[in-house]
Amino acid sequence: MDELRSLAAHIMGAVLLTSLPLRALDLSRCELLSQAAHATPDPSHGKQLYEEHCVRCHRPEGSGTGERQYPQLASQQEQYLLEQLVEFVTLDRLAPKMHQILAQSTLANPQSLRDLSDYLASQPHDEHGEHGDGHRLGRGRRIYDQYCAGCHGTLGEGRAKGSVPAVDGQNYTYLLAQLKGFVAGHRSRAEPAVIAAVSNLSPDDKAAVADFMSRMPDSRDAK
Repeated sequence: MDELRSLAAHIMGAVLLTSLPLRALDLSRCELLSQAAHATPDPSHGKQLYEEHCVRCHRPEGSGTGERQYPQLASQQEQYLLEQLVEFVTLDRLAPKMHQILAQSTLANPQSLRDLSDYLASQPHDEHGEHGDGHRLGRGRRIYDQYCAGCHGTLGEGRAKGSVPAVDGQNYTYLLAQLKGFVAGHRSRAEPAVIAAVSNLSPDDKAAVADFMSRMPDSRDAK
């Protein structure tokens, strides 16, 4: 069933991409990222963009929607947010809904992408995210310490260098979907080491570590 859903998503994505403006499809990832990173952020404009384009799925407080696999964005590492927004624009990351939204000229430009990522990174972390069943947290901790802590940090805080995302308190269903997506090749720019590590995990292992990360306390003071 998961394979059928994945195939359906790819087919739908291909159909939607044919309708995107050429401007979005023709943008160079490296060029767009460089220009956005060097732009002076305007958080008030970022707030305006968020409220206009993002709040329906990611909620006013940026907490996302666990059951629909929408991630929490508030207080995420800014450089990571910026890189992901750029990859949605340049189609380096598969997500048809995001492609459609970010193809709009008000968003698909360096200044807007920087403003949006800066605004989101500055927002307070929501500590009431979605969790799993809580039955395998010890197992999840061991897996996290072995495979994840080296990059994401012992507190799950992520790091700006290398654009490693914070995972502490992220929504469980989203985390689990991303772990499955790494193995399925849905994240084309994922580090080989990440793919190799996740490939060694059983379905129960993935559920355990995703649940553990979703319950990690807020580490924003550690950033």
